[in-house]
Amino acid sequence: MLSELRTLAPRLPGSAPAAVERPSCKEHTEDEWHAKKALIEKIYIRDNRKLTETMAILESKHGFAATEQMYKKRLKKWNIRKRNYRRSCDGSGASTPGTSEATDGEVEELSRRRSSAADACAVTVARTCRIEPYARLELVLDSVAAWSLNKLESDGIQADPMSRYLANPNCPPIQDSRTMYRTFELVFDLWFYGKGQLAGIAARKAFYALEFVLTEDHPDLVWHIMDAIYDMVDRGHIQLLGLFLAHANVLAQRLLPGNHPLLKILQQLMKSDCQSEDGRRQICYLLRQAWLSNVELLGQQIGSLAPQHLWLYEQLIWDGRTRLRRGSELAQRGDVITEALEKLSLRRDGTSGDVEYEKLRIDALKLEYTQMDLGDKSTAEELATALLSRTASDAGARSNARFHAYARKMLARLQQEKSDWAEAEENLRWAVSKRETAHGTDSNLRVIRDMWVLSAHYQKAGRHDAAHQITQDALARAERYLQADLVG
Repeated sequence: MLSELRTLAPRLPGSAPAAVERPSCKEHTEDEWHAKKALIEKIYIRDNRKLTETMAILESKHGFAATEQMYKKRLKKWNIRKRNYRRSCDGSGASTPGTSEATDGEVEELSRRRSSAADACAVTVARTCRIEPYARLELVLDSVAAWSLNKLESDGIQADPMSRYLANPNCPPIQDSRTMYRTFELVFDLWFYGKGQLAGIAARKAFYALEFVLTEDHPDLVWHIMDAIYDMVDRGHIQLLGLFLAHANVLAQRLLPGNHPLLKILQQLMKSDCQSEDGRRQICYLLRQAWLSNVELLGQQIGSLAPQHLWLYEQLIWDGRTRLRRGSELAQRGDVITEALEKLSLRRDGTSGDVEYEKLRIDALKLEYTQMDLGDKSTAEELATALLSRTASDAGARSNARFHAYARKMLARLQQEKSDWAEAEENLRWAVSKRETAHGTDSNLRVIRDMWVLSAHYQKAGRHDAAHQITQDALARAERYLQADLVG
């Protein structure tokens, strides 16, 4: 496989990655809207699709792109409205409020009142009409919804890769899907810097990890795999995508039950058009809609104090900066999420190591959400300073050093916004040093990622020679990191 992977670079070394964006929305004329009126009414009213689904069908199948506000304005003008009640799952005349146009408060109230069976029914109701090629999107959406509901209804999560990682960050478990995804990110970085051979080795390492990742049915599994697929499409790594889908399908068929949602997702993606620009755009939009559907499901569970649901907040907040998951609009749930994290933190008391890891996880989530979603810089600075204080001791666990590095990076972001380059540089250098302490080496994947951050800082500060030097250092560390695995 290595000989194949070396030739997969999709662009000249050093060129900017290509982004695949949705078609731009424009103001359509009255005649253009009128020409689509009957189709919109059929899909939205008679087929009982959500507005977002109706928009996606018009965009992907008919090339008609418009914003949600444009649609709502037009529907109001046409006096087209759907009933707010739908038939219950058991076929009786009893009805429950529909959620397609519900407010956040209505969704939360509904989630408290209906049972798990009703939840599952609400996800799949009114999907009797299959329109190609949009039917494939529906299958993926249904599979993702089934996956999330299953995990939310579970009594407990047997495997928690984050807990095991924090307990021993110098040796993360190979089953950790987050590490697999970060390894694919390293592939993209190395290709960008013209290191094709190293990129091939990194890809081989990521493919090797995939087999172990599929052995643990953790809630993160589907999403980190879909993150990797989205990045390959979005960045234009189409040959790598073809290898990944083929390899993942073979492994999934061998390791997962036949009705596993990930297997269904992979099979549908194998049938998708990856070669044309329109096909790639549709795949990106497909995966994006799947993630937003997942946000809606997880959002109904915000406030749960069940310990096994800590991964829920990590999916929404901690991993919310990947290319697939950006723009989830979590700030709209500000009070609910903040209160939920506070309650989770208060429930973690005691002195055991596991409790300390969880409290640090929650503190980091509070900082990430406050700074990156709410944009509350003053509170974020207070939280980052407090996290630094809690993790300052060199005598603490290695996971303390990992969170100390994270707090340093978040402070550096705030200082960069103030153009306080010297303070930001000091914090970023501390972050690299603490990462080395956490992982016990200068050539760990997470250490290398923080080196890229430091290099980008120098670019922003106009210190291009320093940026080049740090970049070369990071590339040397990446080579040591990958070569060590070959020797081992």
